[in-house]
Amino acid sequence: MPKIRINSVQCITPDEADKDEVYLKKDGHKIWPPGELYRRLDTGDMEKVSLDLEIEKGWNEIEIWDFDFISPNDKLGVFKFRVDESPGKHSTTMTLLEKNSTANYVLYWEILDEEEGEFADD
Repeated sequence: MPKIRINSVQCITPDEADKDEVYLKKDGHKIWPPGELYRRLDTGDMEKVSLDLEIEKGWNEIEIWDFDFISPNDKLGVFKFRVDESPGKHSTTMTLLEKNSTANYVLYWEILDEEEGEFADD
């Protein structure tokens, strides 16, 4: 199974005026940030993720959520990306899912070079 590293997530436009409280999920499980409920992001903020994952070849999705204290959490969108055998760095813009949302985020990630056991640009 290929390995990827999620390097960072960047907020282009938040959903809320006072910053979003974001976290990431894969296959129904929260994967980031570890040990915290969320990270607060505003316009232009980039948050380091540094998360390594074994992932299926082909199309994959990572969800971006906004934590809410009073109401249910909001699934803002998904990052849809294809993993093949070509190592290298990539960026993926989220697909917006929440109606009337202004949220726009970018995920920066890379495919691990399986033969070398390292990331392509290390």
